[in-house]
Amino acid sequence: MTDLNTAKRVLIASGGTGGHFYPGLALANELRSRGGWEPLFLVKKGDISIAALQDNYYPYAEINMTYMPRSLNPAAHLSFMYKSAASLTLCLRIIKDFKPALIFGTGSYISFPAALAARLKGVPSIIHESNAKLGLGNRLCARFASKLALGLPIEDNPFKTKSELTGTPIREIFSTPVDPIKTRERLGLKEDGPVLLVFGGSQGARRLNRAAASAVKKLKATGLAFQVLHVAGKRDYADTLQFYSSLGLAGAPFLKVLDYCEDINSLYAAAELVCCRSGAGTVTELLYLRKPSILVPLPTSAAGHQSSNAGVLTRAGTAVTIEETTAFEERLAQELQRLLAGQAALEKMRASFAGLKYLPDPMRAAANIAELMEKLLGRGNPL
Repeated sequence: MTDLNTAKRVLIASGGTGGHFYPGLALANELRSRGGWEPLFLVKKGDISIAALQDNYYPYAEINMTYMPRSLNPAAHLSFMYKSAASLTLCLRIIKDFKPALIFGTGSYISFPAALAARLKGVPSIIHESNAKLGLGNRLCARFASKLALGLPIEDNPFKTKSELTGTPIREIFSTPVDPIKTRERLGLKEDGPVLLVFGGSQGARRLNRAAASAVKKLKATGLAFQVLHVAGKRDYADTLQFYSSLGLAGAPFLKVLDYCEDINSLYAAAELVCCRSGAGTVTELLYLRKPSILVPLPTSAAGHQSSNAGVLTRAGTAVTIEETTAFEERLAQELQRLLAGQAALEKMRASFAGLKYLPDPMRAAANIAELMEKLLGRGNPL
């Protein structure tokens, strides 16, 4: 049991989206397993991550921070400035009371006041960037941070001298072997024949869902044999079902449409090809599982970071990137036909993952970050 009188205290600024929260939680779990650390989470007031923190018995403090506005609305900017000042004041107070040895931020907007407060108080800090392109918030945070932990390589990185490629942690469930045949049986699919997994996520997936459905209809009309697992998302589930029905595919034996699936690892295992967005978490999962993919970056992603993420896999030959342009639907159908028509193209993509061996193992990412912390504080062995 950790002696709280001698434990190194770390303030973890996390929360917001799952992609920003999970790296912080994974790090806290790693530090707990090592012993000698006492984490305190810093989250947005009423954040969805609070339930997970309570389930894992982690203490937390809340601040009323908000996104940096991207519009020219004066009221939005005034609100942001007020909340930033109030959040900075609260962070300074938390640092004074908690006395952390180090502050770790996961790149969400919560990280900015924490990183600035750390600089003002002379506390070392590490900011984690999971994307292949620095977001605006992390460009600001990195100026104050002692180290920048990278999930993926970043081109034109202005902070190279303080950057370390650590990887991005993913859920431990992905390290659990899954029998693809049993998964197919459970979902009512045949044991043989290629399986296409489609999912879009919570942001802007309707066009992707419909484009994939249209492509399935078009390819089935050519006699191409394949099966489909389509996770439409809770928001677009009804629309996707209706759209498949309008195409005459309702109840098709080769098609399984889900609204959501907690056990995405099983779906990955059952699939030969994945069609999805290219958020940092998804790209890291594809990297770890070595799954060929068609990546459709979210057009509205901040600073085009999803296109940058997709580029890491596409340049290596393990993925194809299709942007949502006017010819998106046609291009998607063409690529699906090319990749599902035989195993040669998919085998080539799987073999191309060998060219990405230089990237850190995502299952080691939390340990890499913990070791970077110990190195920064002069503890343990250097990286």
